[in-house]
Amino acid sequence: MSPESGFLVPVSEEQIRRERQKAREIRKSPWWKRRKSSGLCHYCGADVGAAELTMDHIVPVIRGGRSARGNLVAACKPCNTEKKHALDFEWEPKGEMLRSIESRMRKAEAQLLDEKDPHRAAVAMVLAPHPDGPKVLMIRRAEHPEDPWSGHMAFPGGRSEPEDLSLVQTAIRETLEEVGVDLTSHGELITPMNELPAYSSGRPVGMVVSPFLFSLDRVRETKIDPEEVAAALWLPLASFRDKSNHRQTLIDTPKFKSEVQAFVVEEQIVWGLTHRMIENFLAAAFAEGPDS
Repeated sequence: MSPESGFLVPVSEEQIRRERQKAREIRKSPWWKRRKSSGLCHYCGADVGAAELTMDHIVPVIRGGRSARGNLVAACKPCNTEKKHALDFEWEPKGEMLRSIESRMRKAEAQLLDEKDPHRAAVAMVLAPHPDGPKVLMIRRAEHPEDPWSGHMAFPGGRSEPEDLSLVQTAIRETLEEVGVDLTSHGELITPMNELPAYSSGRPVGMVVSPFLFSLDRVRETKIDPEEVAAALWLPLASFRDKSNHRQTLIDTPKFKSEVQAFVVEEQIVWGLTHRMIENFLAAAFAEGPDS
């Protein structure tokens, strides 16, 4: 592992063996039994019961941490697994909601469109843990007269290129190019979602869009490509479940004027194709639509 922080100290195999042996001995001690008696995870605060808590090194052994009382905490199994060899400031616990979303979405079966050689595109719906609840990464597309979705709120993504080995790779590549978020290094593919035909100004454009759900280790700083993206925003997922944020909204552009169903979140209007993707996601992840 090469942590972003660069905090990595030389650790010998002998030291790792020694510290792990100390940890095994400490697990048998009265101190450790008292330490985990509350049943609460040090990281996410979940009450899982003492029997389900595991020992975790705040500074991992592989990064120079010691098996000493000040460096040992009781963690639930999911947090211990997710944290791996990270330090606190490099990682955010997913929490119960995000884990539940991932579990439900993995069980959902994506509806794929049987189209004959259409143009293909892929987008990434990226969720990340946050102390206030999961966040979703969205972009506002740059203004271009030839772009049928100019200025729209959307997920990072774009057209499939010949060098892309798969549509998943298209979504990963486009996310890195558009907002500087590396899903290969810091994210996890959860599942494909329902494919949708693309429309512009109410008319089909002969393209199928494949959305993919990703989970990121934490909310990460974005670096936009101004040629393609005007802004990147981390929006609260809860806001898309809030009925008051889902309403009829007037869209008035040079090519399209009509009242449409839209999400209005932090003054951003999400409508059209991305609105349909989010509705499909809400139905699968929470067994609900925004107005249920």
